Amino acid sequence: MVAGITVAAAVIPEGLAYASLANLPPETGLYAGLLAAIAYLFLGTSRQVMVGPTSALAILLASGVGAVAGGNSASYASLVIVTTILVGVFAVIAWAFRLGFLVHFISGSVLTGFSAGAALYIMSTQLNKLFGIESSASGAFFGETFFGRIWYTGIHLTETNPETLAVGVAGIVLLILGERYLPRAPNALLVVVLSIVLMSVTNLQARGVEIVGSIPSGLPSLTVPAIPSISTLGSLVPVAAALFLLSYVEGISAVETFARRHDYQTDANQELLADGGANLAAGFGGGFVVGGSMSRSALNDAAGGKTQLTNAVVAVVLVVVLLFLTDMFTNLPETILAAIVIVAVTGLIDTSEIHQLYRVSKSEFAIAMAALIGVLTVGMLWGVFVGVVLSLLVAISRVSRPVTHELGQIAETDHFVALDVYPAATTITDVFVYRVEAELFYANADTVRTDLLERLAERESDVELVVFDLTSSSTVDFGAAQMLEKLEEKLDSRGIDLRFAGAESEVVQLFETTGLATNVGGVIPEESVGDVIDRWRAERSSS
Repeated sequence: MVAGITVAAAVIPEGLAYASLANLPPETGLYAGLLAAIAYLFLGTSRQVMVGPTSALAILLASGVGAVAGGNSASYASLVIVTTILVGVFAVIAWAFRLGFLVHFISGSVLTGFSAGAALYIMSTQLNKLFGIESSASGAFFGETFFGRIWYTGIHLTETNPETLAVGVAGIVLLILGERYLPRAPNALLVVVLSIVLMSVTNLQARGVEIVGSIPSGLPSLTVPAIPSISTLGSLVPVAAALFLLSYVEGISAVETFARRHDYQTDANQELLADGGANLAAGFGGGFVVGGSMSRSALNDAAGGKTQLTNAVVAVVLVVVLLFLTDMFTNLPETILAAIVIVAVTGLIDTSEIHQLYRVSKSEFAIAMAALIGVLTVGMLWGVFVGVVLSLLVAISRVSRPVTHELGQIAETDHFVALDVYPAATTITDVFVYRVEAELFYANADTVRTDLLERLAERESDVELVVFDLTSSSTVDFGAAQMLEKLEEKLDSRGIDLRFAGAESEVVQLFETTGLATNVGGVIPEESVGDVIDRWRAERSSS
């Protein structure tokens, strides 16, 4: 109960703020939060994760759907609903095909850079509200990008409304102090209430401080959007695909974080269904795209939330607010909503992680910076795809160029270990032992063959046996098997035998089917390197 009320106190102001961020009426943020909480209550597998509107999804939705709508505000709201439903459909299809594993192809370094870039991009979208500048147009030289908004704000600083800026900065200061000294308190809601009181007892509205205005009361009703044209629907598909990826990545990251913290099991595929159900509910209920919120999930955890019943409490609180308390938010200053967004997204910038990437791996740091710059230069929509493409390129690069070792024997034992890790190990004069730290398949087969032959060439010319240790290669596909057949032929032409150690039963069956097992004197499942060498010597001596 306490956790649910505490989280609801954060959902209300953030829902209003993120609806503004998505260029939608404020009540849609509450609708989305209510319906997402109900859907996740029945479909989710995490005990702490809270699903609802997030800043990154809101701004990606606004930029992506806004470009399709082309400035037509009448069609924008309908297209948002269609896009939200498409996100839900994509998630359900992914669940049906059990594609939850795909999220693991998006590397942590890409997510670190993307999150930081998204935070800066989102902050830039709030500058006009924070400074009270009338237009939110972008800079002529940079377009609708982070740099364009910074440029536009810089050249229009003289138009700043001092009262608006003062209220917004005061809100930021109070939120930062609250996070530092009262982390479990509903700081955002307290700042919202204080700002409403301030606007009610002063004439700041007459001095140019914009307010949210009237928010209609009542619960969300079923909303069936008009079906857009085929061309418009086609334009929405990549937007929805990017939103789906971001929604699921945000959610599963939070799910895995709290599952590890509290040591319980979750289901990545079931989370796809939960994400789909939450977005379908939000779409048909007049809300917008939702996903797992790390900040609200952390708040739930800190407040003592231990089961999904927290979602039920959040839903009840939101129902009460929508039915009876919407009038309270009429005088809420828009600059306070900007302050809430700005402070909320600062948590997306993980400076310690970026610094660690720089220290540990310059290549990973470069990938993170590429994702960050991609978001800042081409926007959130293409920034998502930049991140996904970078992740796939990293994954492809790693599997196509796997780590390989020449193995040596530990003295007076039958154990063979990597020579570059254990230099004390020794090689056997007439035997070359080789291992690949990856699965063998068509994409890395040629690289492995070239590497093995190059390493073999560095040894003395009296090598008579090559032992390929498959202990770390539990699967071998047909393309790799063909490579191994050609390798066996090449080595045989040089008078060198090829044998396999540590092969799984499925790999042995493949080798027998292709005839490779016969050519190499037979392959015994999971036979050790030492036993392979001994069997080879016995065969040589008997012949």
